[in-house]
Amino acid sequence: MKKFIASCLLSVVFLVCSCGQYTHKAARKAAEEYYTMLIEGNYQGFVDGYANAESLPEGYRSQLVDAVAQLMAGERMRNLTGVVATKDSLLEDSTAYVMLQLNYCDSTSEQIELPLILMEEGWRMK
Repeated sequence: MKKFIASCLLSVVFLVCSCGQYTHKAARKAAEEYYTMLIEGNYQGFVDGYANAESLPEGYRSQLVDAVAQLMAGERMRNLTGVVATKDSLLEDSTAYVMLQLNYCDSTSEQIELPLILMEEGWRMK
């Protein structure tokens, strides 16, 4: 009986450890996907990536999409060519902070931090 309990506990430990790694990868992937949407001009998809975006009134959501499009039309953001998640920190309350490296066509880059929250449908921007 003790061996059975010990093996169950060991299985749970392995499961928790593997889930933690998967969650880190999932948070990084989600952050990269949201910024890839920006680069590709999918501003609606980017706005939909915010936590509780589906509960926003349609008029307000439309204004947010327009504001993101205007931001991306600026000279600096217009030259954004790629994004890479470089590191993350995952907190116990289902919050992650993902560091993204934004790459521009003039070979420059900048680091930004994107806060995410884990919801039923996956990682969403805060």
